[in-house]
Amino acid sequence: MEQIQLPDGKKVWLVSDYAGTRSVLTDPRLTTDPFRMGDKAPFSAFPESVASVMAHDMLNNDPPAHTRLRRLVTPTFTVRRIADHRPYVEQVAAELLDNFGETPDLVGDYAGPLATTVLGALLGIPAEDAADVRSWSELFVLDLLTRNEEAVEATHKLSDYTKRLVEERRRNPGDDLVSRLVSMRDDEDRLNDEELASTVFTLVIGGQTATTQLLAKALYLLLTHPDQLELLLADWSLLPAAVHEVLRIDPPLQMTSFRMATEPITLDGKTVPAGDIIVCALKDANRDPARFTDPERFDIRGGDSQHLGFGHGLHRCIGANLAELQCQVGITAFFTRFPHAKPVGEVSWRQTPLITALTSLTVERN
Repeated sequence: MEQIQLPDGKKVWLVSDYAGTRSVLTDPRLTTDPFRMGDKAPFSAFPESVASVMAHDMLNNDPPAHTRLRRLVTPTFTVRRIADHRPYVEQVAAELLDNFGETPDLVGDYAGPLATTVLGALLGIPAEDAADVRSWSELFVLDLLTRNEEAVEATHKLSDYTKRLVEERRRNPGDDLVSRLVSMRDDEDRLNDEELASTVFTLVIGGQTATTQLLAKALYLLLTHPDQLELLLADWSLLPAAVHEVLRIDPPLQMTSFRMATEPITLDGKTVPAGDIIVCALKDANRDPARFTDPERFDIRGGDSQHLGFGHGLHRCIGANLAELQCQVGITAFFTRFPHAKPVGEVSWRQTPLITALTSLTVERN
């Protein structure tokens, strides 16, 4: 564990080993509540009207509020409920592949549009709004910790959009997830408007940018490890393990959300004072040699599901089942159609504290 300074000037404690990360992500002495963090919260630079949209979901609440929110939303994301979406995801993937040119970009022409289209259908986002929502989401994730003016503006637009979407679904409910969340009750309990907007905001971020990166990185890793691709093409039962191995070796997001110590906490022989912020490096934890054998090797036969690619504990990603489904479908559809595809040109990446984003992956279909 070490103390580092983020691009916005905030100093945080960084935990990068597997055991330490699991401990941090389950420690009740650490709070994720941004209102308790004050100006140490990750989005403290944003206007209150914007920050409030990000502050009332499960990720930014502790029990018992977190428990209540999770109970209300979880039924929508069960394995069985998410499996019902597989035919639609397969249809979208097939249509995208039908429109490929000779050298498609698997980020811009496939992984991104797949996530955007599926998310739009699930949440009831009109097709004409999809491009804006995707752009705002990506700017938020890439520049959240930099206080970049463009990111603040994008976040403002996305937060306003999610509030309008909730209001529209309250007036005119449809067959979509936001409408179900609006109407959902549990013993007369329900999500209030702030909680609804925050939940939808988080679903947009996770369902768009994080899901795009999961599939894009999966395609990249398989294309650049032909021995592993050959194993998969010979035995598709390895697919779930392959997705887990992608999540281990290069998770969509590299850093966890902020957690503030509510009392002095000793980690790795060092004392974190009350009020200090702790974050965890998921990619490093997933490559900890104390936990994983040959941790730098990408091997789909391993597929250790105890990775931390979706986090751990109370705040483990609620959309994990949906992300895994889209990744499995995306991999299957692409390599069934183009088993001999090869990368061409340079692969483009963008590195930030929160994410190492694959921004361009051009291939020859062959």
